[in-house]
Amino acid sequence: MTTQEATAVTGEPPVQRSRRRWTLPALFLLALLLVLGRDVFSGEEEPSTMLGASGSVPGGLARLNGVMPYQEFAALEQRQTPPELDGDVPSGAHQVIVLLEITAMEPGGLEFDADDYAVDRLGGSRSPVVWASPSEAPLAQGETMQAELVFEVPDKALELTLEGAGDVRLSMGTDHHSGAGGR
Repeated sequence: MTTQEATAVTGEPPVQRSRRRWTLPALFLLALLLVLGRDVFSGEEEPSTMLGASGSVPGGLARLNGVMPYQEFAALEQRQTPPELDGDVPSGAHQVIVLLEITAMEPGGLEFDADDYAVDRLGGSRSPVVWASPSEAPLAQGETMQAELVFEVPDKALELTLEGAGDVRLSMGTDHHSGAGGR
């Protein structure tokens, strides 16, 4: 069949029919790539694990058992302040203690290192650990450890999240910071 005969039968040249045949699958493929690419390139972080729930770390689980201003904690526990925490806290900030429970679940256990943890807050700013007890510890399978981590955070910080080993994100709750002022 010649081009003139094909045009006479369908009313359009064969090149236009061929383009139309590929238009719908091409649009579907483009839409699929946009949906998948949005998740890959959006840069959004996974939601954090709720306060008190366990999150996965390499070799085990991590859970926040509490968050409070360090001075209140020290008074409740009738503790002496470690020399590392005696210095001046930057203006507009205060010290927060995070009570972190780590449990080794894998046969090889896990290595806890406090320097793997930091407090992330709204706006992407991070606060590193200023003091920890213990600062490092090996755990064998089945062992559980309670760690105390102290951070200096702004008085009006919002949406605090403890980020740590293996990309774990543990919500620090809303009781400590409401944005209404420091405690």
